[in-house]
Amino acid sequence: MLLKPILCLWALSSCYLVTGAQTYGSKGELWLAPTSNEPSIHSPYVTSGPTLNVSLNQAIRVHSAAGFNSHWVGHWVTTTDNLHFVLITFSNVVNGGPNNSTDGGSANGCLIYSLESGGSSSSFIAGKLTTFGQDKLKIQFGDQYELHSLTDDNLSAINVIANYTESNFSLNTTFKPRGSLLFNGGSGSLYWGSVFNHQWSSSAAYTTGTFTINGTRHTIDPKRSTTWYDRQWGEKNPTQGWHWFPIQLENGVRISTWVIPTEQGDAIKAFATALYPNGEQEVISVNPAIKPKDAWVSPTTNRTWYGSFEVSFLDEYNSVITAVAPDVTNRKFGEASFGPSFAFCDSFTVYNGTWKGQSVRGWGIVEQWPAS
Repeated sequence: MLLKPILCLWALSSCYLVTGAQTYGSKGELWLAPTSNEPSIHSPYVTSGPTLNVSLNQAIRVHSAAGFNSHWVGHWVTTTDNLHFVLITFSNVVNGGPNNSTDGGSANGCLIYSLESGGSSSSFIAGKLTTFGQDKLKIQFGDQYELHSLTDDNLSAINVIANYTESNFSLNTTFKPRGSLLFNGGSGSLYWGSVFNHQWSSSAAYTTGTFTINGTRHTIDPKRSTTWYDRQWGEKNPTQGWHWFPIQLENGVRISTWVIPTEQGDAIKAFATALYPNGEQEVISVNPAIKPKDAWVSPTTNRTWYGSFEVSFLDEYNSVITAVAPDVTNRKFGEASFGPSFAFCDSFTVYNGTWKGQSVRGWGIVEQWPAS
């Protein structure tokens, strides 16, 4: 089944991004490219730590119809023409179709955002999965979306090909994970509503390639671009929804933060996993009161989303980092949906605050996935 995607028209706006006291000029250095040249597959924590076998679980494993089998790719791009974009593509492959096939529960899509213009577009499409691999990472939805490994280890080089005609967007990129991977919960296992789930991320990948928006072709500058690749799977989804904050700080620290209501009325699971440039990983409790503000209502689904949040870490420094969507009054970005009954929002945000006693700033998204 091919469902009608959301399409937001590209708009013209200011030539620089301002939020609070922070200004990102269109000629400034915005994204932090990977500092490590070490392939992630060679990282000691990846190969010998208390972690999952990333090469093995890159290949598709079909789970229950209520499950989740996600590959999420967030490109943070500076082009050779000095333009800045956030380009997100994603796929979910589960069974639930006729004869227990992967057709019915599978989906893919994109979210696109231009920092200079404020233009945005999104597609969220359920459809028949054309190809998936059991030993090699290969996911394909016809000519619309393809994610596959270029190496036998399923990790060292991954190619993304997308062609969303409804959003006037196409992409052909390759990302190469560098440095240690980030394992949520320290090992890649986390409490996910009523069951344990699994998640790890490449939060810094060397990125090359091209993409086209509205007929204009752009080339990625790999020295000023990076990719956050997120791999997650499990048997069930939380029925109470979640908030996810993938925080990328300019000092090289990456923080994956979850706020997940439980199914039995217990305390909300709220925790963060920090990955430091030297490969050290730390799991930290988080205050579940994330203080959403700057509400806006989607004209498409009538859902209410929020443009800013406050994340308070329960560490010895009382670290606090705020997420603020730039110019949220005019730039309502991030929603993708099958319709009013099923929608989520990955909104671009700028991060500011304190971390371990030091002032910090950075960028990322906030993923809002409310209860269905």
